[in-house]
Amino acid sequence: MSRRIPLTILCLWLAGCGSSRQQDPVIGEAFVGPTTLQVREELTARAELAATVKHGDRLEIIGRRRRFLKVRTKSGEEGWVDGRQLLSTGNMNELRRLGERAAKAPSQGRATVFETLNVHTAPNRQSPSFLHITPAQQVDVIAHERAARMPFDPPDLIEAGPMDQPAKKARRKKSEPAVPPPPAGRPPGVPDDWLEVSGWPGGVAPTPEKAAAKDGPPGPSPSTAPMDEWTLVRAPGGRAGWVLSRMLLMAIPDEVAQYAERARISAYFSIGSVKDRGETKPIWLWATLSRGGVKWHFDSLRVFVWSSRRHRYETSFIERGLKGYLPLLLEDPGSGAASGFRVVVEEKNGSLAERSYVFTNYRARVVSRRDAAAPEPWQETAAPGPETRPGSGSPAKEAWQEKAKGYLEGLKDKLKR
Repeated sequence: MSRRIPLTILCLWLAGCGSSRQQDPVIGEAFVGPTTLQVREELTARAELAATVKHGDRLEIIGRRRRFLKVRTKSGEEGWVDGRQLLSTGNMNELRRLGERAAKAPSQGRATVFETLNVHTAPNRQSPSFLHITPAQQVDVIAHERAARMPFDPPDLIEAGPMDQPAKKARRKKSEPAVPPPPAGRPPGVPDDWLEVSGWPGGVAPTPEKAAAKDGPPGPSPSTAPMDEWTLVRAPGGRAGWVLSRMLLMAIPDEVAQYAERARISAYFSIGSVKDRGETKPIWLWATLSRGGVKWHFDSLRVFVWSSRRHRYETSFIERGLKGYLPLLLEDPGSGAASGFRVVVEEKNGSLAERSYVFTNYRARVVSRRDAAAPEPWQETAAPGPETRPGSGSPAKEAWQEKAKGYLEGLKDKLKR
């Protein structure tokens, strides 16, 4: 009897040994947040590169070590990434809905950058950046929001299981002593100098203000944290995201932008044109904000008309001291020359009204006012802070404002008589 093993049986046995390696089970799923993300074989900066994945790619989570996650790509590569750079299914749906809503919103002007700028998925500096704006690229400005400068809270990508629960220690039952302990004695009385013993010099208790100062200021919270100004932009491809407002440069000609007087241009529009020496010069309407840290979006409106006599831009209309909110909507913008515009402004009595302006020789005047509500925020967590938006106060405060408004109107009627 021959002891030789047939070649086919040997090949099948070797193939079975090669496929016996079991893969780690999947404990969650995530999507790549940044534009590109490197997957490392180990948790070291010098580890070999396992794969490079792109924004939106689906990853399987197969392990976790603190904030780092071990993932498996679609093609089967495994490695480690920072969990803060991943998005959940809900985050991807929110980003998609943000892009759909921004696609329907009117542009408030176009902007560019001096150097490459990251576009974030949320108004937070530590949130993933899924897009870049290059200096040669322009984006549409959609809205402005304020957000507290807080640490980024990454989504929960792994469902809590039995292994994530803290282990309960078994309590050992205490044995009863053979001899019971003696009864407790009478506690000592309070000494006469108990104030001095407590650390209060002179025996005088400190005031609550001094006690709070001694304990130190409380930790940062959304209501006390510094605020950042963010702008929602829409890229040419249709995707929308958040950038720091101070990094954007509104793409309005320098011969007009030089009159900004250190104010930030929140929105601008071309509302017509004039011709001078064979050259067409646009007529501009803009809204600017001269100070930061406020809840409104602009405090000044201005119209610039090209002077054919002096060959320069001159102001035909200006209104200062406003508390206005975007969006600013043009009337008949498709006809080449806008007939007017509409915008929400906070009146002197604190109520919000939508003003309608019309142009007469490119000088704007208000023709109507009607009650309006504050614009809906684009991001639910974008505006925490000590200041709240108009119309979001308590019912008692709103009722008091209505009473005051009625009293003022009655007083005006009496004065007219």
